[in-house]
This record gives sequence, structure tokens and C-alpha cells, in this order.
Amino acid sequence: MLTVVAGRSQCIADFTAVANWDTVTFTNLSSATNAYFYWNFGDGSTSYESDPIHVFIEAGTFQVTLHVRDTVSLCHSVHQQWMSISRPLDEVCEPLMTASLFNNNGSDYVQVIDGAFGCNGMSRYVDCMGGQNWAPGNSHNLTGWGQALTMARIRYVSHDSIAGTVFRRAYYRTIPYNQDPASSYNICSADFEYVIDYQPGGAVATFKPLGSSAADTIWVSGFGNPIPLVGQVSTFTFPYQSGHSGKWQNVSRRNRDPNYGCDNRQAHTMIIKNPYYVAPPTCLIDAQPVDAVAYQDGIAQFFISSQPGSLKQWQQNAGLGWQDLFDAGPFSGVHTDTLTISNCQTWWSNYQYRCIVTAPGNNCHNTSTVAVLTVAVGIEESARDLFKIYPNPATDAITLQWNNATEPALLRVFDAVGSLVKSELTQGQTTIIDLTGLPPGLYLLTADWKGKELRSRFIKQ
Repeated sequence: MLTVVAGRSQCIADFTAVANWDTVTFTNLSSATNAYFYWNFGDGSTSYESDPIHVFIEAGTFQVTLHVRDTVSLCHSVHQQWMSISRPLDEVCEPLMTASLFNNNGSDYVQVIDGAFGCNGMSRYVDCMGGQNWAPGNSHNLTGWGQALTMARIRYVSHDSIAGTVFRRAYYRTIPYNQDPASSYNICSADFEYVIDYQPGGAVATFKPLGSSAADTIWVSGFGNPIPLVGQVSTFTFPYQSGHSGKWQNVSRRNRDPNYGCDNRQAHTMIIKNPYYVAPPTCLIDAQPVDAVAYQDGIAQFFISSQPGSLKQWQQNAGLGWQDLFDAGPFSGVHTDTLTISNCQTWWSNYQYRCIVTAPGNNCHNTSTVAVLTVAVGIEESARDLFKIYPNPATDAITLQWNNATEPALLRVFDAVGSLVKSELTQGQTTIIDLTGLPPGLYLLTADWKGKELRSRFIKQ
């Protein structure tokens, strides 16, 4: 008679990890036949791959857990490893935090301490164990959590009128509370697996129990009354919220199985971050408008440089205060980086222009510097019937043509800041004034003639 003795399958979970800043390559060293792998990276992300490559959510200290199970013999094993994750230094603020659990008068608490440096002037917000937006150093009561594998996070946020509210950095830390992963597959365990599939319309999370399936209801919090998800495998689509910082979601399961005397509760915290999120533009104005010069009936333009997606509103001050402009009449581009003014008239000289920049989705506001319009004419009113100058604008020279000149005249040319750049005494009906060597700009020509000072402006291109 031949006796066959079947050996019990052995499961041993093990792995190594190599980090390149926040990107970590895991090598699975587990020993198991008919193997089933489940990774929990401690940052709200999971994987069923054998050798995953994972990009962590931000800098922090994370407890990475690998569950291994033989799908035939049902033996299982767990391996855990704490990992300190850093990101390349990309700005002055370097976040850091510590978290501690303590008991006071029979109740458990968690306390988060801010240890960052270089984050001066930034606001700090702590999210931990279901509580959000509290200040570092305060404590959060853990009553009612049972068992939990969740996270603490400090967010560093700046606020100003130009950039608005900007998420700068964050630091995360895994918080295992009464968590015993070695018992996750026990008959009374309420622990469960989850995996998130990020779709354009939302994050689709799939849940299934790790231990007994006798009581397999999953409860999703954060949407009013907890939402029950019934079934061996259940799904829930989380909408994208809270922009770059993500939405803190708590999911729990309670296993109350009288057949085995079970009453166990397990909770996990997930951070749903929208991979399609694009940060709103700031109200930064990189290039400010400068004064513009146009000639009679000509065109003037004012320019700024702002971020795509920001909203622009050009304004004019004609002496009665600032007024919003509209794309009508001589104005175009009033909601763009370039304001164009057509058919400029002489009485518009010294009108002021500026641009107001705001940004949708960002509480910011910025006002450009003020630029002034100058409208030059070829013939001043006082000199219209006595002489004219041409061409205007000019390049190398202008010609002064008198209508009736019998007396000599002293001609002077002044630049835009009032400095004398040329003078000469002339007599006769035609005088050519050489402009060679003068930079482009607006100039004033004066003629002292028969005790009068006649003025005319011209532009050299």
C-alpha cells in the first residue's frame, strides 16, 4: 500500500526597493505558488502587479505593505517596509512633519508636528484620520476608528493678490492605527483591498474583502450619510474635487459575523487626486505696458505679457477716472494682452491706459502700470496757416515749408524729454532739417518768428 502525504504550501512575502526621488522600483522576492499579490503603498495607492514601479504622491514617510496569497492553499504572508521619499528641491520650501499617537484618559489621539524649513509666510493645513484643515500641533481624537491604515498630511499654501491661492508643497506620513496586516486574511478580519482606476469622469474604485466574505458591506464616507456598497466585489466612482491637493476619502468595512463571533471594523483613507487637473493661471504680468506715441489718425498699441487662461480688461482714464473699455469704436483687443487704438485724435494726448488681470479658479488680482498715449500732429493749430512740415513720420530729414516768410526764424528741435538736440537760423520759404543721428521718437519743432513761438511735432521712425 502506497501512502501519499501532501505537503502544506508555504508563503513568504518579501521585496526590495530602489528609489529615484519619488519614483520607486519594487522587486518582488516572495516565495509562493499560485501567487496573488496586493501592494498598499501607504499613500492611498495600491497595485496588483508583481514588480510595480510607483510614483509616490509627494515627499513623506510611507509604510509599504505587500500581501502574498496562494490562491489554492490560501496560505498568506505579509511584508512591510518604511520608506522615506524625497523630491528634487524645486523651490525654497522643504516640508517635513512628524506624527505621534498617544493615549489620554483612555482615548487615543494623533498629533502632527510641522518641521519644515524655508516655508516662511506660507499657511499650513493638516489633514489626518478624517479631520481636515487643522493647525499643526493640535491633536485629533481617534475614537470610533477601530482599525485604520490612513495618512497624515501637511499642505503648504501661499496667498497673494498676484498669484492667488497656490498649493506649494506637501508632506505625507502613513498612520497605522491598531492595524495588524498579518491578520488581514483571518476569518474575522474586516480588512479589504481597493484599487483605483483614474478615468476622465472620475476615479473608479473597486473594493473586495481580504478576509471573510460573510459580511462584505463597504461604507463610503464624505457624501452625507455613509453610502453602502454591497457585494463580494463593489465599485464606486469618486468625483474629482479640491484641485491639486486632492479629496480626502474615508472608506470602512465592518465584519459582524455571529457564526464566528466576529465584530471587527477596518478603515482606509484614500486621496483622490485628479490626474487631469490643470492649475489655474496666476495673475502675474511679466511685461508691463509702456508709453505709446501715435500721429493724427494713426494707430497706437499697448502690450502686456500675462499667463494663458487669465482674464484681461483694459481701462482708460481720460481725466474722469478709470473706465472699462469695450471692443467698439477705436478700441480692439480690450480682453487680450494687446490693446489697439485706431484713428487717434489730438485731444486723446495724455490719456492713460492700464490692464486689470484676474484668473478663473484662482482668487487673484493684478493691475498693470499706467501707460500714457501721446498723439502727435504734423501741424500745430497755432502754426497751421504759417508753415507745414513733411514727411511726418520722417526718416532722415524733414522739410519746413513756409507759406509767406520774409523774416528770419530761429528753429529749435527738442526731444521727448525736453532736451535741445538741434537749432539753426533760417530764412526763406523752404528749409530742410537733417535728422541723421537722432534716435527714433517724438520731437518738438519750435520756430521763433516775428516775436511769436510757433510749434509743431513730428515723429522720426
